[in-house]
Amino acid sequence: MATIDTKLYVAIGVLAVLGGALYVADKKQKEEAEHYTPTGQAAELPKLEIKEADTKAINRITLTKPAEKEGEPAQEVVLVKVGEEWQLDKPVKAPANQANVKSLLDNLPTLKTSELIDPGKNAYDKYGVSDKKALHAVFAKEGGTVLDVYFGESGGRGQMTRIAGKDGVYSVKGYSSYLYSREPKGWRDMALFKFEEGDVTHVAITNEHGSYEFAKDGEKWTGKHAKPNAAPAPIQKFDENKVKDLVRAYRSLNADDYAEAGKTAADLGLDKPNATLILTMKDGGKKQIDFGSTAEGTSRWIKATGKDEFFSVSSWAADWGFAEPKKFQEADKSAAAAPTPAPANPHGLPGMGEDPH
Repeated sequence: MATIDTKLYVAIGVLAVLGGALYVADKKQKEEAEHYTPTGQAAELPKLEIKEADTKAINRITLTKPAEKEGEPAQEVVLVKVGEEWQLDKPVKAPANQANVKSLLDNLPTLKTSELIDPGKNAYDKYGVSDKKALHAVFAKEGGTVLDVYFGESGGRGQMTRIAGKDGVYSVKGYSSYLYSREPKGWRDMALFKFEEGDVTHVAITNEHGSYEFAKDGEKWTGKHAKPNAAPAPIQKFDENKVKDLVRAYRSLNADDYAEAGKTAADLGLDKPNATLILTMKDGGKKQIDFGSTAEGTSRWIKATGKDEFFSVSSWAADWGFAEPKKFQEADKSAAAAPTPAPANPHGLPGMGEDPH
């Protein structure tokens, strides 16, 4: 009887051991299975959880774009926060475009890792996240780094990304290259003038066509023009709305671009300006623009009051400085109302502009 009990206990023990082993094996198998499921992979993805408090703490942003051509240096933009305002520190020192910086910071909380593309380092070049190919973005705060990432190619699976300090290529959702890869001028405050239209009382222009004087009398504008070396005379068929258009073109004037460091007035045709435009305000202040040679496209290099550097402005603004008298005259309505002449009839066919009889 004792022998039977002993065998029974042994059998129960063996079953318990086997059951435990099966449980452990089953658990391990489930864990390995979960590792390859979307849920398991998502659990292992590094988190990019940038909160609003994190963005408020950021006081330095460095954006490095790879060179477009072999042998050219990478393009580095550095933005620093001074008080409550952002300043451009590189490639030039200047006030930053506050709205563009805010848009960039507002984008950070939307960045989310969605997929592991490749776990190693060998695919960095393939997906454009290597040091030489990626856009490197570093967001720093006092005493640390909020985010350090390398953005590469973009596709249907998302934005290919490398996270500093972690091996592998990840797909990231929420990234917008428009926000991160602006040219330096896109990070700079390019405002030249800002005033109310009603504050302008006088406009003077000097160019190859002579000189112009526009004066505001109450709510009406008067206009005079003088050819070179001649006395001024009232502009015939003067249209004061054209002066209002001119003022409107300059009330919120932004530059297209700025000149490279080292460029001189002579380099840009500003040592002897081709035209000058002066706006006089009701408080007596003046805003002057000297126009130089053509910049990129149809833009013009200019020197503006209150600015130490040289900028370019669009032809839409610059053309007023080079205006002919007819630009300030009423349109010829008689020409517009004239009947259209009958088409020529070289073959003498009836119904083609001549009487068949």
